[in-house]
Amino acid sequence: MKDIYIFRGSPSSGKGTITEAFLKTLKDKVVYIELDTFRWGFHLQNRTVPAVTIDEHALAYENYLSVLENYLKNGTYTIVTEGLFSWNKPGPHGNMQDILTLCTKYGYTSHPILLSADKELLWERNTEREYSVPRQEFDELYDFVMQEKSDTETVIDVGKSTVNETVSTLSKI
Repeated sequence: MKDIYIFRGSPSSGKGTITEAFLKTLKDKVVYIELDTFRWGFHLQNRTVPAVTIDEHALAYENYLSVLENYLKNGTYTIVTEGLFSWNKPGPHGNMQDILTLCTKYGYTSHPILLSADKELLWERNTEREYSVPRQEFDELYDFVMQEKSDTETVIDVGKSTVNETVSTLSKI
């Protein structure tokens, strides 16, 4: 069976931490594709985060989609991916509809997952990180991701669940 687990959530929702733990539970040949690798890994050479433009975020998302499509086309991997995706709103950070369309095209079973929590709790977590997103940007990204939810995605309240509890829930989908 060809499966893809698509994690989305605002900054500080635990996307990286949870996907890292979840990856350890998968037995098949797995590939992990993180949108931030394209956003920050490519564009921050000799620069600071505020210097990265919206157009560069859009380019990073296009590159992400291209790599994702190559793995979907290959069809031999379980795919785990994560990012600041909205459900349906276009934008430089991507949206689930683009990803789900590609998954359908290549016959993958999609498992969309929204990591959710109270905005102020996530803001507090954000301020404790090595790199914290400035408040205005955090609010914009939180609203972009959380503005719309779908009945077809698994929603996990990461403010009330530990990483282990979340991974346990995920192993049942």
